[in-house]
Amino acid sequence: MEIEAPCGKAELSSANPQRYGKGRAYGECARYAHSMFKKFVIQILLIIHFFTDLSFAEDIRDIQPPVSFPADYLLLYLLSGVLALVAIFYLARFLIKRFKKAERKKVVVKPSWVVAYERLEELRGQNLPSEGKFKEYYTSLSFLVREYIENRFQIKAPDMTTQEFLKFLKDSGDFREENKKLLEDFLNSCDLVKFAKYGPTINETEESYISAKRFVNNTKETEASVSGSMS
Repeated sequence: MEIEAPCGKAELSSANPQRYGKGRAYGECARYAHSMFKKFVIQILLIIHFFTDLSFAEDIRDIQPPVSFPADYLLLYLLSGVLALVAIFYLARFLIKRFKKAERKKVVVKPSWVVAYERLEELRGQNLPSEGKFKEYYTSLSFLVREYIENRFQIKAPDMTTQEFLKFLKDSGDFREENKKLLEDFLNSCDLVKFAKYGPTINETEESYISAKRFVNNTKETEASVSGSMS
């Protein structure tokens, strides 16, 4: 049977209800309350243990402050930077010295008359007159002499016609009269073959070759003037 008790309904034995009264009901309530309090305390202890467990606390960390750079590594990087700057300085110094040394070296330039002699020999070695190629031969021969005049006297002879050049030649003080006459006869003989379709003999081609070489020889630089132009 059930009776009302301060903690609620308490189940009593129905065998002898007179033996059990309200006192027994209060006892049941006390035991019930003690049991509930015991469970409550156990739950509190479990919660406290959970939050105070060291292994769990190690997993939950606060935000760490900024980490300062170790002094040993900082010194190492500073030293590396200084060594790199020193290496760059000495490399630049070495390259500058080498460049200046190369500039101081004298550039070996062949004199214009030497170049003209070499090209005259090359032209002769082609044997163009013997093959009947007179126009090609005289064209190359006259251009060779004009190129020599440009290199020797800084006169744009290759860009001038023969008449323009001969007119310039009359007023020029760079040539002696004998060389002016030699050059005029040479250029006119070349134009006869190139433009008037004149057929020269082998001897005439040889004479033109000799005239070109004589003009170069008569007007070539002296050793003093060559060294002065190169310095």
